[in-house]
Amino acid sequence: MFQESIGNESIVMQGGTSEGTQVKCRKGKYWYKKDRQGKEGRAEYLVSGLLTFSTLEPSEYVLYEQGTINGFSGCRSENFLREDEELITFYRLYYNEYGKDLSQVISAMESMEERIVYVMQFIKESCGLDITDYLRKVFTLDMLTLNEDRHLNNLAVILRKQQFVPAPIFDNGVSLLTANRSVNWHFPMEENVRRVIARPFSGSHESMHQYFGTGFRLDCPAVYRWLEKEEPDRERDVLEFQIRRYEEILQQEAEQ
Repeated sequence: MFQESIGNESIVMQGGTSEGTQVKCRKGKYWYKKDRQGKEGRAEYLVSGLLTFSTLEPSEYVLYEQGTINGFSGCRSENFLREDEELITFYRLYYNEYGKDLSQVISAMESMEERIVYVMQFIKESCGLDITDYLRKVFTLDMLTLNEDRHLNNLAVILRKQQFVPAPIFDNGVSLLTANRSVNWHFPMEENVRRVIARPFSGSHESMHQYFGTGFRLDCPAVYRWLEKEEPDRERDVLEFQIRRYEEILQQEAEQ
């Protein structure tokens, strides 16, 4: 775990479509985020650590460390962009093109399928990029980790030498029930899991996963051995519960 002191000159304010405005800090080669609603840094660490046991390439996700920032708990990740690269979120792509909030545009559509097709067509037309496989991987992870904040600033592409490529999966902190205020820990885990509302195309993680299919596999026995060595807490317990819940799906071959 790291311990870092950061001055106000390192603060970068990022407005978006999540609840409130997130404060991030950039110092050296790292981006830092303080916990804001729960144990987001712990969730980021566990979710990204989980992916090291998956069939995803290391370049397909951001790895997070947990630690303290000016004495407060949080996390950090290495900057994954090269000097000639730019990260552009779906939200910003659409706003630059049409001057409108994409999340509001798709919220007026009647079905999940309509929302998905609209966004995928927009990315195809504006970037020349088929994001089917990217979204398949994202929504497999979100279903597994109960991510409640996959808004359109947490989906992105990278502009690299006039070509677009999918961004690595990032910002998974509002996962594992860590910031869900409706959770009652006197209730069984099954009951609390049902309180989760997904984003951005449907309130159901399983519906989005069913639409796209399974995006990666996990070495579940190795994950369980890793989790046994981790400090026991609710976030770890939720992750283990979810892995056992979807173990049969996760150990099948990923769809091509």
